[in-house]
Amino acid sequence: MLLTKALDDTPRRIVSLNPSITEFLFIIGAGNRVVGTDVWSYRPREAMRTIKIGSFTSADIEAIKKLNPDLVILSYPVQRQLVEPMSSIASVLAVPMPVNLNAVMSSFEMIGKLLDLDEETHRIMGIYMDLLRYSIDLRDTLVVLSLGDYVIPCESSYIVSALDKVGIKYVKGLKCIELITNRDDVLNIVNRTNPQLVIYEGKTKVYRPQETNWISKPMLYTPNDTLAHFGPSFPLDIQLLINAIKNGEKTVRGTSSIVRPSLYDPWYRIFLT
Repeated sequence: MLLTKALDDTPRRIVSLNPSITEFLFIIGAGNRVVGTDVWSYRPREAMRTIKIGSFTSADIEAIKKLNPDLVILSYPVQRQLVEPMSSIASVLAVPMPVNLNAVMSSFEMIGKLLDLDEETHRIMGIYMDLLRYSIDLRDTLVVLSLGDYVIPCESSYIVSALDKVGIKYVKGLKCIELITNRDDVLNIVNRTNPQLVIYEGKTKVYRPQETNWISKPMLYTPNDTLAHFGPSFPLDIQLLINAIKNGEKTVRGTSSIVRPSLYDPWYRIFLT
């Protein structure tokens, strides 16, 4: 992680352009410090009340200046173009896309230290990892994320790290950082790796068969922005995925990206009780 300059004091006004970190901030009790977020920061629902100052890849610099933040949190490398302009406003913490669960925990831990919330952070980290316990035995799985282009996570991915921990073993041989491909390239990878199951994360909340009818392998559909999110909802959504596999379902239902839970809903009870 990159912190562009030292903080003078514990941050009290935070702008978060990283939806996963936004959710984490609210779960550790720092939601009242979050003054601005991107439009994808809707977990928990309370984050939707913050001032929206950009998308995942762009931001309204002048609007952020008016919020007078002392810390801006970005996602790296997708938001690397924002590091320099944001650094003229406040300290910037650039959080790399996690390559495994240890990297997720490191990001959480550093943020907890910066906010002087170490004890609560470690409590949440423990629950997060406990939720990702071995509970199924499935071999040769492939994940395809439809994010405009297709992204296929490789072995260096928090998604693959989490699936492996719960007993969903990933296909072998995908060692690059990520693959952004067209449909023909996806089919080439599917044919080469020969997965028993393709977990396909679509562009929409509702499964549309035309999105996947070109893949002949057994499939499980997850709504958009489910696995592509490593905040505290991630292990809860993984539990829903496991249940769908065990029940022979074709779609993972009721994920956080669909229900958009409030801090006061049962969804977050395990973290907040």
